[in-house]
Amino acid sequence: MRNLIVAALLALSVAPASAAVIRNGSFETTASADRASVTTLGAGSNFIKFWTIGSGDVDLVSSRYWNASDGSNSVDLSGSGPGSISTGIFGLTVGRLYNVMFDLAGNPDGGPKTKQITAEVSSVGVVRPPKTFSTVQADSADAMNWASRIFTFTAAAPTQLLTFRALGTSSYGAAIDNVRIAVQAVPLPATAPLALLGLAGLAFLRRRKAA
Repeated sequence: MRNLIVAALLALSVAPASAAVIRNGSFETTASADRASVTTLGAGSNFIKFWTIGSGDVDLVSSRYWNASDGSNSVDLSGSGPGSISTGIFGLTVGRLYNVMFDLAGNPDGGPKTKQITAEVSSVGVVRPPKTFSTVQADSADAMNWASRIFTFTAAAPTQLLTFRALGTSSYGAAIDNVRIAVQAVPLPATAPLALLGLAGLAFLRRRKAA
């Protein structure tokens, strides 16, 4: 009986599997493997597979220059100045809550000390305020001090656009890596444990009668 109760509690608290996907979230797949340690990509570039550069430009940085959080590549959202990068999120279930997670660090080569970016998920006809994230300048290329960040959104369409954008004017911006998504777990209803205890009590009474 105890095992049945535990199984029921887990079933209630664990979210259903999600087919939502962010492709090439660590920027590993590019149009060419033969490139410099730092490659500046301008507006409209699709050099990073499944991603598009928006306003300004960004730097694709390999681990030959500084340590990535995941794999060999990361993206400094400020190239010669602030830029943006976008990708599609596919397989969303409308009305469901999702967590977008990514790793964030600050370019160690120059100021400002605090670097800021925004992240937003958008679709046609749906406008939400972007989320702002801050990081500090890394200690060095070997000590980037990557830290995980997360924000939550409610899917408004099966496919939506995820955009990261640098704030400020510096060419030494914040870097992102390891972008991923997961469905947010459904919280356990407050009445669920009482209901399960009630079911356990009924089962106990039935066993006593049977005996």
